[in-house]
Amino acid sequence: MKVWFISDTHNLHDELQVPEVDLVVHCGDESTHGNALMNEPEARKFFAWYVALDIPTKVFVPGNHSTAIEQALVRAADFPEVAFLIHDQMEWNGLKIFGSPYTPRFHDWAYMKKRTQLDALWQSIPEDVDILVTHGPPKGVLDVTRDIESKHLVQVGCAALRRHVDYRIQPKIHAFGHLHDEKGVSNYGMYTRGLTQFINCSCCNLAGKLENNGFVVQIGE
Repeated sequence: MKVWFISDTHNLHDELQVPEVDLVVHCGDESTHGNALMNEPEARKFFAWYVALDIPTKVFVPGNHSTAIEQALVRAADFPEVAFLIHDQMEWNGLKIFGSPYTPRFHDWAYMKKRTQLDALWQSIPEDVDILVTHGPPKGVLDVTRDIESKHLVQVGCAALRRHVDYRIQPKIHAFGHLHDEKGVSNYGMYTRGLTQFINCSCCNLAGKLENNGFVVQIGE
């Protein structure tokens, strides 16, 4: 079974090279605009493309730019061909997949919570998850950016998420996006630690240019 993991396509989905796979997982930020009314046509254009892909199963987890979805201007019921996972789970070919859009608060975007609120949220993720999909990364894993004021490199992933992934959930795969490549920084990539393969599949860089095509991963037979 082949799975294509993509994230942060920011309206440039048409530029992707679509591989031959059994499942596609989008980890959020299909669109860009912060205003939900202006975000809605962006999101609908993305989902028209997503639904038309010749891939049997399609999973979508929103991101912080998915403002039209958070405001219910775009609903899962509008696109029944897509499995929306908004802090929810599904089963696919015997694998349990859990998806969550939440990230630590940074300005005023969608699906953001204070860092102090996130531990209880991650606690509700079951322990028997095979593929964990979150929009944002765990602390210390492909999560580097430059501090706005100091310009120093900092790791901005969620520490609570890392604890739950490392010590409790231990999924086979943890896929995410949110943190982009930028000048002198490469977050796009795969990294294995312990039992888990971590995948940052952000397709656009911080400047909004599509640079990456996501990752195809073979799972099982």
